[in-house]
Amino acid sequence: MTQTITVETKTVEKILSHLDELRQDMNELKNKLLKEEAPYGSDEWWEKEEEKATEDIKKRRIVTFNSVEEMQKHLNSLK
Repeated sequence: MTQTITVETKTVEKILSHLDELRQDMNELKNKLLKEEAPYGSDEWWEKEEEKATEDIKKRRIVTFNSVEEMQKHLNSLK
């Protein structure tokens, strides 16, 4: 006897999102426990940097500019 399971797309998306977050958390934990840094420029390094960038974007930890001058002014203020 087979059973059919109907799952809404939004539910699947939520589950996949949570699984992705768990994977990222596990990778961070693994790196902390092993105290190993991925070699600069390696595939692992790029993956980690992309994950951090994606997280920054999700949490809106970004700065946008309307012009090059506005960006330069901001960068000069950081000195």
